[in-house]
Amino acid sequence: MLVCIATLCTYGQQTLELKVKKSSDSPNTASEHLYLIEIVNTKDKAQEFTIVSENKTCQDIQQSKQVQLKKQVLTAQNKNVFKTGVIKGKSSKDFYIKISRNPDTPLGKWNCIEIRAISDDTKTISNTLTIKSQIPDPKNFN
Repeated sequence: MLVCIATLCTYGQQTLELKVKKSSDSPNTASEHLYLIEIVNTKDKAQEFTIVSENKTCQDIQQSKQVQLKKQVLTAQNKNVFKTGVIKGKSSKDFYIKISRNPDTPLGKWNCIEIRAISDDTKTISNTLTIKSQIPDPKNFN
């Protein structure tokens, strides 16, 4: 999978900031990729949060050239499923986003996954990260 990572910044400082700490080391053709994400609390007090990851339409690519991929939020320590947490003021935590595809996923397609943190009342409290992936078709390699 060819991957582009973008950060959507919003006006006004968010309580939490998401950053890609490490991109996937897997070859583009692998069916599974792990991204290490850091979440930073920019405020002084602790903040509860839920990580949301969603398949979204890639803005610059025709809909017919896009596919949905599976995604999971995992802990950085033991890679168990993780979604909700509390982060102390002026501190950070790491977690993984695992993006995978089924063996029958069409090749030569694209996918965009948005990742953000929300509060208990579903208000967005972080910037939005977008991971843009291409599922390459090996027969198009030189």
